[in-house]
Amino acid sequence: DVEAMLERNIGDAELEAQLQTVRGMLMEADSIEQIKRQTKDGVSLDEGQVVRNLCQSQVDRPIDEYWPRVIISYATGTRHGLDGEGCGLGMQYCQLVVRQLERVGIQCFSGLHV
Repeated sequence: DVEAMLERNIGDAELEAQLQTVRGMLMEADSIEQIKRQTKDGVSLDEGQVVRNLCQSQVDRPIDEYWPRVIISYATGTRHGLDGEGCGLGMQYCQLVVRQLERVGIQCFSGLHV
């Protein structure tokens, strides 16, 4: 479990950085598999909230003071009768872009961040 390894190795900056990289890759792989499933099954309200929570957790100051240089525009893509209200594959694809930017240290903003 990567989380347990991170907790045990606090203070070892090099190992912590490597474990964070592995954690990010595992989360990304899980997201891609989730999107494949959601193509058929839809994006639930709970799954959509997980995406919003991830994006909102990246805002490191009051939102009216958060002005990153990268803005992401996306269409949620809600499919009637399949996706939860306000949810869709577009928000999942946006999440992948947000994670990649975060991985290389680039802050960004989208409607998911509020």
